[in-house]
Amino acid sequence: MENGSWIDIYDLLLAPIYLGIIFMHAIYVKNKNIHRKPHYRFFVPAVLCKLLGGMGMCIVYTYYYKEGGDTTNYYIAAKSYVNVLYELDFSMLWKMINFRTNNIYTTGYQIYEDTAIYFSNEDYYALLTVVLTIPFCILGAKSFIATTCLLSYFSFYGLWRLYEVFIDQFPEMSRQFAAAIFFVPSVFFWGSGILKDTYTLCALGFFTHSVYRFLIKKERKAKYLLILLSSGLAMIFIKPYIFFAIMPGSLVWIFFNRIAKIKNPILKAMALPIMLIALAGMVLVAMEFLAEYLGEYNLDNVLNKAVKTQQDLVRGEQYGSNNFDIGKFDATVAGISSKIPVAINLALFRPYIWDARNPVMVLSGLENLFMLGFSIYILLKVKFNVLITSLFSHPLLIFSFLFALFFAFSVGLTTANYGALVRLKIPCIPFYSCSLFILYFLNAASFRRR
Repeated sequence: MENGSWIDIYDLLLAPIYLGIIFMHAIYVKNKNIHRKPHYRFFVPAVLCKLLGGMGMCIVYTYYYKEGGDTTNYYIAAKSYVNVLYELDFSMLWKMINFRTNNIYTTGYQIYEDTAIYFSNEDYYALLTVVLTIPFCILGAKSFIATTCLLSYFSFYGLWRLYEVFIDQFPEMSRQFAAAIFFVPSVFFWGSGILKDTYTLCALGFFTHSVYRFLIKKERKAKYLLILLSSGLAMIFIKPYIFFAIMPGSLVWIFFNRIAKIKNPILKAMALPIMLIALAGMVLVAMEFLAEYLGEYNLDNVLNKAVKTQQDLVRGEQYGSNNFDIGKFDATVAGISSKIPVAINLALFRPYIWDARNPVMVLSGLENLFMLGFSIYILLKVKFNVLITSLFSHPLLIFSFLFALFFAFSVGLTTANYGALVRLKIPCIPFYSCSLFILYFLNAASFRRR
């Protein structure tokens, strides 16, 4: 397939039809729910923003990154599977799913003779992304734009469920949470295309919502348990580190929710250390139990990978000029811990505007500048001692803030390139932004008294 030919007249003819269908369905969903749930006034604008991100991804990867990239590779691979499905050659389909070589061509089938299945036979994370894209490719009539729009709309529901978790606890803040979850440019751009990030961000939203409903609200419905398990598995099999970033925060959320209901202050104080010990034990047991599924993402490999990434950066290997250096450290818990402040700063606030080397980085720099300014404003308004008290005043805030910082630290530590960083960090941005809004809300009354 020639460079830049992923979008053609076929896509341009189909795109308005699919966009119209999605838009009408979004209006129907909004009208059905808005009388009981006023926050549905943001449903249609949020959907449109998500679709804008998906179409923007198609355009950028077609005309700006003319060689394509992950999103076009996933699309081409999924389209190849669909072509085989249309021919009902299930033996060939099975061979492709269990791909033994890097390149698979089939005699007698129209499967892009100049296109490879781009992933090595160890890259099961990419393979699952392709397999999950197949239904959207079928429904989208094999159109790049239509497939992307359908995936964008489906993945939107994961974020909407995340939004409903925060709304249920703080209904007065529907506008602020909508801005934090749906309208941050990097999130709706990098989280809307045919990418691992779209699937994992969607799974993260569904996982958080099902934890809230099934374990916090104790709504023991089979659908919440099923969503909890399936979304957790999706994260494990696509990006395992996201699951192991959300798991400690989820356990803290569950435990703190139980502790918050204890009326006796002595019992509450005694419960805290017991909770922390139990939490550490559960995390270690889970990591040991799932070690074989983590592969390169188990603890030892992550520590060594972080050190190797930093060493390659210093030698100038692999990452080009669009990189950053967090300084030397050892592959030990103490060495890694010393980089907590700089890694979190990198993930949340960089690239700074002066780090930008291309138009995409300029936009990211402007977004990060706003995020940095907003964070400084909150820190100045909420004094440090009040900040610590506030963080432990609400279980949802503890969970959200803990996950955001832990995830930011993990990404900042193991990434050495701004181009990768702006995409990898998007799961923590909605949680971090919502945490800032909650901090402001919880202390708003004291602000007015000053």
